[in-house]
Amino acid sequence: MQDHYGHRISYLRVSITDRCNERCSYCMPQELQEWLPRHEILTYEETLRLIRIAAELGVSNVRITGGEPLTRRGIVDFVRRVPEIPGMTSIGLSTNGTLLAREITPANTMAEALRDAGVQSVNISLDTLDGAVYSQITGRDFHAQVLNGIDAAMAAGFDQIKLNAVLMRGRNEDQLLPLIEFAAARNLLLRFIELMPVSTTEVLSESNFMSVMEA
Repeated sequence: MQDHYGHRISYLRVSITDRCNERCSYCMPQELQEWLPRHEILTYEETLRLIRIAAELGVSNVRITGGEPLTRRGIVDFVRRVPEIPGMTSIGLSTNGTLLAREITPANTMAEALRDAGVQSVNISLDTLDGAVYSQITGRDFHAQVLNGIDAAMAAGFDQIKLNAVLMRGRNEDQLLPLIEFAAARNLLLRFIELMPVSTTEVLSESNFMSVMEA
């Protein structure tokens, strides 16, 4: 499968839910969020069928996203079936990290269960190391859970762990160096993501954008 420019398409992002346990100001509107009715969400069987079709067309790398994918029940069992699809060689997951350290059995955290199920890489959102600023950005007091989630991911032994950070002028621009030092000390990848216009909140005003040169 190729695009109009002749580039081979081998990567597929699969959103398994629109629901999230956080309310990040750059992602969600301040108004009450109306989730999709559950009957409009693809079942796991339907999603697996789509991945199989994509694999037959040459896709070998799938990334599971949301919303927050770990809020959906049965996520581990679903993930376990993805590597069984012929041609599928790489499985990643993007998460806010709040549920990675949760114990789902007496012997396993969510991170360990996902690694055992076949997830090779995880991207974890972390915009600041300041707990108060984190709460302002996400609308939730989950900063400690995210840090614990990062530790759980490291302990689980994923092939790659990447931290995603959105820098916003007037919000967390002072976190650039602390985040770099945090990632470097743990041998983690760090990616700064451009603020995107997907929310209706005031955080999307032009004054909040930071250029690469500024950073």
